[in-house]
Amino acid sequence: MVGWLIKALGALLLVSVGFLPAAANAREEMRSACSATTVGAVNTSKPEVPPVDRWVCDQTRYTGTPPVAWLFFTPEDFSAQRTMPTHFVTDIGRFESLTLIAMGPDGPLRSRSYRMADVSHFVNGPKFALPMPDMLAATGLVVAIEKPWTPVLMSQARLQARHGEHDILGWSDNAVLALALLAGFLAVPLIYNAAFYRLLRERFVLWMLANEMALLALVVVSSGLYHRVIDISMAPTAFLSAIAKVGPLVFATGYFVTYLERPALSDFMRKVLMRTALATAIVGVVFCLVIPALRPMGSVVLLIVPLPLIAAIVVAMVRAWQAGSRAIRGLIATWAPLMAATAAVVVRGSGLGVTGHVVDATIYAGILFHAMAASIAVIHRMEVMRRERERVNARLDALSNLIDLDPLTGIFNRRALEQRFAELRSSGFHALAVVDLDHFKRINDRFGHTTGDRVLQEVAAVLASDKDALAFRMGGEEFVVMLKGPQMQQRAEQLRRAITIRVANEVDGIDTPVTASMGLVESPPGGASTMRQLYGQADRLLYEAKYSGRNRLISERIQVFEPPSRQRRLKDRRAAERRAG
Repeated sequence: MVGWLIKALGALLLVSVGFLPAAANAREEMRSACSATTVGAVNTSKPEVPPVDRWVCDQTRYTGTPPVAWLFFTPEDFSAQRTMPTHFVTDIGRFESLTLIAMGPDGPLRSRSYRMADVSHFVNGPKFALPMPDMLAATGLVVAIEKPWTPVLMSQARLQARHGEHDILGWSDNAVLALALLAGFLAVPLIYNAAFYRLLRERFVLWMLANEMALLALVVVSSGLYHRVIDISMAPTAFLSAIAKVGPLVFATGYFVTYLERPALSDFMRKVLMRTALATAIVGVVFCLVIPALRPMGSVVLLIVPLPLIAAIVVAMVRAWQAGSRAIRGLIATWAPLMAATAAVVVRGSGLGVTGHVVDATIYAGILFHAMAASIAVIHRMEVMRRERERVNARLDALSNLIDLDPLTGIFNRRALEQRFAELRSSGFHALAVVDLDHFKRINDRFGHTTGDRVLQEVAAVLASDKDALAFRMGGEEFVVMLKGPQMQQRAEQLRRAITIRVANEVDGIDTPVTASMGLVESPPGGASTMRQLYGQADRLLYEAKYSGRNRLISERIQVFEPPSRQRRLKDRRAAERRAG
């Protein structure tokens, strides 16, 4: 079952990873060629663009969050497009105002300004779209973003066209489909890990559940999938987009600490990891809040806040590896994709001009690999614990069997008979025979105890030779045989007689025949059923055989009669009273 589940998840992983890069290919779009920064507020009614010497046209400098960030989509950019763009599209992020300025040969022609509250059009991916002003006679577009909170507002800015219902803004529908598949993949482990926790009751499963929920939330929020079912404004959307990046690292740290074997990592290092994770969560939440004083540094802090935690995890991995941990390989396989995804998030959010869908695909592929590796690690741990439990149970069974076995003869002892008697009766063993060797003390006295032990071993081998019988050594030279099946009395007699033949053939040095006496009682279902009752009656029959001259079998069958009914008892009593009268 577990092996099949791992194979199924692996197949889904390969299919999903193969689909993501292809699905990330989007439609035709235009990037800004130049950027600039200024300090003063933007006059939205009559905007003035920065002078030429303030512009940088290398498509790479979008770092930081200046008071005002400017983007210029040049005439050369527009001339390279087959269709005129209609919308400004960029990633979700906080800002104070965003102004789109249509530029003509001699300067601004017209403009359209937006505030966060005006944003209501969320498109495929973690993006929103704003309609451009009338571009009639325009040769370019300038965008002024006042007080941006994240560089991605600039680095991910695009112009796209939507002239009909079938034109898609933002990412392609294939990309959204791939992310919906990824979200579904992340939702599946929630079900079986919840079931695993009911079985294992291990803390690492709870951390894994929290990590999977955080990953699912990250995919749903960062991909914009939730906008298809929930209508929320720009402000909470921006907060969720920022805070969703913090959870997976924090919960994955808890999973790392609790999954790793106790001797592999010191208590001090475990505390360092958990406190660093807590500090990461606190700093991340604080800088996601709308605190104006934190805006200039917020984007930088959110990018570097994971670094101390990742560094601590790497140190812990090295120490666990040196300590010979068996679980560390699985944890490295779990954390490596998460680190890659985190690095891709940092690169994407840095505004360094590293764009393209390869970065986005790296993020989601890293999430996918991380979730897959973590799920396999949980399944593997469950399999290991199951095997260990089976080994322990097998060891306990072996010890129990050793306790229930007679060390000299290798057959069951009296304790085994007492423990298994009720089970044997219900399995059809309806006859009990008590066997005792005749004059066994003389054998020990004449030929020694070693020879006596050999005799007992051969007697046990004879009594255990019937496939529908179980032999028990009660102590000394006394044995008990429980039988089932047909002709139990005849088979018991054959076993008794076989003892003399077997000992004569297998034990050297004995010049007299070794015989046995046997008392056999048959009790069908409904008769005497306790061990004490059957053993007592068989023992009585054994002593009758002894006093009758030994070397013989005496048997008895217990008859079961139906007790008379109440009405019959009353009738018999009245008849007796009449006769007495």
